[in-house]
Amino acid sequence: MRNHVLFEIATEVANRVGGIYSVLKSKAQVTTAEYGSNYTMLGPLNRASAAVEVEEIVPKDPAMVATIKSMNDRGIKTLYGRWLIDGAPRVLLFDTGTGYYKLDEWKGDLWSTAGIPSPPDDHETNEAIVFGYLIAWFLGEVRSFIRGNSIGAIANFLTVCLPRERKSCHRTIPRVAFWCCSPLV
Repeated sequence: MRNHVLFEIATEVANRVGGIYSVLKSKAQVTTAEYGSNYTMLGPLNRASAAVEVEEIVPKDPAMVATIKSMNDRGIKTLYGRWLIDGAPRVLLFDTGTGYYKLDEWKGDLWSTAGIPSPPDDHETNEAIVFGYLIAWFLGEVRSFIRGNSIGAIANFLTVCLPRERKSCHRTIPRVAFWCCSPLV
């Protein structure tokens, strides 16, 4: 794919939790230099980390502006900015708490399409489900806004990938290439 945007997805974007944080920081400068404004990291919003690690900026890319507005209009809060590390990559962080109104629907989808159960009161499971579906929602929206521009999109997941989710994304988000750098489950 030649003319494309690159999205890297991880739970540790501007959010120090474990080893992926170090991986992201170590590659950000080179990737930002290569892709420029066509590179954005996507992650969940941790307000405490973002307050010291992210400088909020206004997006300029029309597809990004339209996608963020569309999701914000449906209640999903986001933070768009520059991660204050070498390379200063753009980041879009999703407030997963604002997506919980769709949690039962998304859990139902996981069960009906893939037979994947989820415990009712497991916070980590709920966060993973909401974050995953917010990413799929975002990729679908952004793809619809860039469709007429002959621009492709690559989504690089630096987290555990579920084959069902990748299949669903391939069905619903044409012309997005998916790459997973972690184990498939």
